Amino acid sequence: MSVILNAVSVLAVIVCALRLGGRYPLMREFLAVFLVSEGMRPCVIALMQAQKKRRQNKAGTVPSAAEKGIAKQPEMLKKRPARAVRSANSEASSAGALHGQPDFMSEHFRDWLCGRKMKKLWAARAFSGFVLLTMLVKEPDFFQANIMMSAGIAVMAALLAARAAEAGRTAELCSCRVAEAPERAKRSRGGKKSRRGRAAGKMLAGAGAFLLYLVLGAVLSGFPQPEISGSYRDSFRTEDFYGDEPGPDRAVILEDNGDALAERVKMIRSAERRLILSTFDFRTDISGKVLVAALLEAAERGVDVRIVVDGVSGMLRMGQNPYFFALSSHPNAEIRIYNEINLLAPWRLMGRLHDKYLIADETAYILGGRNSFSYFLGDWPGHKNYDRDVLVYNEGSSAASSLYQVEAYFEEIWNHEASSVYHNGEGIAKRACVRRAAGELRGIYARYLAEVPEAAEEPDYGAITLPTGKVTLLANPTTVYAKEPTVFYALTELMKQAQESVMIHTPYIIANDMMYDAFASIAAAVPKAAIMTNSVANNGNPFGAGDYRANFEKIHSTGMRLLEYEGGVSYHGKSIVIDSDISVVGSFNMDMRSVYLDTELMLVIDSEEVNAQLRGLLSRYEEQCAVVQPDGSRVYPDGVTPQEITKKKSINMALLYNLLRWARRLL
Repeated sequence: MSVILNAVSVLAVIVCALRLGGRYPLMREFLAVFLVSEGMRPCVIALMQAQKKRRQNKAGTVPSAAEKGIAKQPEMLKKRPARAVRSANSEASSAGALHGQPDFMSEHFRDWLCGRKMKKLWAARAFSGFVLLTMLVKEPDFFQANIMMSAGIAVMAALLAARAAEAGRTAELCSCRVAEAPERAKRSRGGKKSRRGRAAGKMLAGAGAFLLYLVLGAVLSGFPQPEISGSYRDSFRTEDFYGDEPGPDRAVILEDNGDALAERVKMIRSAERRLILSTFDFRTDISGKVLVAALLEAAERGVDVRIVVDGVSGMLRMGQNPYFFALSSHPNAEIRIYNEINLLAPWRLMGRLHDKYLIADETAYILGGRNSFSYFLGDWPGHKNYDRDVLVYNEGSSAASSLYQVEAYFEEIWNHEASSVYHNGEGIAKRACVRRAAGELRGIYARYLAEVPEAAEEPDYGAITLPTGKVTLLANPTTVYAKEPTVFYALTELMKQAQESVMIHTPYIIANDMMYDAFASIAAAVPKAAIMTNSVANNGNPFGAGDYRANFEKIHSTGMRLLEYEGGVSYHGKSIVIDSDISVVGSFNMDMRSVYLDTELMLVIDSEEVNAQLRGLLSRYEEQCAVVQPDGSRVYPDGVTPQEITKKKSINMALLYNLLRWARRLL
């Protein structure tokens, strides 16, 4: 019965792995290691049979003295301690059976199926079964699945290596030197325990040293915070951001999450020659799949599709993800990853790509703060963030359009030494899991277009956009190391020259002394200068919330009027309005990551019409804000209720901030 049960369990593991292989690309490697582990025992038996035949052929039909010794091995082993008997018998019990036992194959076949005397084989089976059962029940995302399968592969490989070592010792035991084996085993047992202790100590010390190496490398990379260079300061002129007459670009703010996804799909569908997408975070939830499907459809009709994604998302969301494989394996599509995670170079870990934009042909582009998944795009149930983009239309296909500034920036990132190619072999498309993913994408895309018919309409950008005098791109340096704070300097200089008012919207404020001084100078120079950010309770970033609470007095003392958003949904918008003409929209947060570490883009728009639209949109959030008074108290307008800081959130903030505040310049 045990033989049958074990045979069924092994078969079940193989069937489950084959079934999950249609979803998880790494499953084939997992199954391969499992099959190698299972196939090792029959291979050992076959090799020992071959060795017996060679000895018999060499010595004739009469067994040699050494072989007679081997035949007596079970009696010899009975005199040895139980541990030694089990170790030797794990792969060597077949040695005695090689001499005339009629049930040799059946006996060892049963041993193999039951895992009898083979604890490591049993452990490999149990662990692989546990991994597969967990994946069947929980249906994890691809990052979690990759971790589980990688752990399974590592454990099975380690057990396989240990069994291979035992098989080597078994072969030696079954050689002509059998008589010496008990003495060798006795000598080896004495030092085994101490060797294991020393090995464990070395492993712990090595792991600790590597962890310290990672932490120090990452932390030290954020400590040189460069000052603005004299050359940039001398070349910067605020008048360069204003236009004397209508420029080539028209623009409109995209505020609603559902509209933001629909306009992206519409732009992708209208492209005829090329599409460029850059994003910090790309996931294959509902909205992410809609975007991937739209891009795949564009590639299939001959459009050149190029995508660049930050290395964190590349590891967490895209690694071994068949939906992205379906797109990247198409000959008209290519994906590159900016600054892939490399634990051997921790000093590069902090430089992240935080840009978010989409370019279609020479016609139009969308740029802002939205990542490429359902928190920011689409109108679906569940968690969401409020954010915004700006759509810019190159009305006359002018070479002076800001579209070419964004394209030039993209080319710099695309050809950067830190950008590496994501899986792009055309053969990947033939894998079962990738074919399944591609079919699912087509179905999701068809359903989305049926449910949101406006996304399938031909865009009329001239009708929905507003005139501008000039549109200018601001960008941080693209190095993966600490950056000169060019975007922050440019924004503060633009704000300081305001004649009437400045309003900043930012989800987080994590500042250093340079930033506090800049806020103070803006407050001193501008009659009405204010910042709106999430309240502590409304902030979706626990560390950002904890830092704001801990440094509230420093922010308040700058003289900037503070508004704390209490709308109940985490606010992620990054925008500035200056007087009645300048509007700024992009990816830049008022924190030290955006100032010194991340690549960032902000679009400066000189347009009274766009400014009026943006002011109206911002005012909706400001109406749901607590207003901080000069004495630090809050006034809540009618209808505004302060959000509750739950016990869970309070604990998270306390833990994260107290544990990591020494590294606040990195967060």
